[in-house]
Amino acid sequence: MDISQRLIITCTAQRVTYLDKLHRYEDRYAISCKFCEWTKSFNVYPEELKAAIVKVLTLNKENRTG
Repeated sequence: MDISQRLIITCTAQRVTYLDKLHRYEDRYAISCKFCEWTKSFNVYPEELKAAIVKVLTLNKENRTG
């Protein structure tokens, strides 16, 4: 497991904890189930895992229109 996967796991765990504190149990359950599915596919379907990861764009001030 590489560092990016570990960061994803950490962020998801924090999100679940946050939703639990807000008493949004259905949302927490949905995220937990989806995350469980996703983590089980790490080694089974690596090509689908790469397709499921969203790349975040870097928005510099130079790139903005306005």
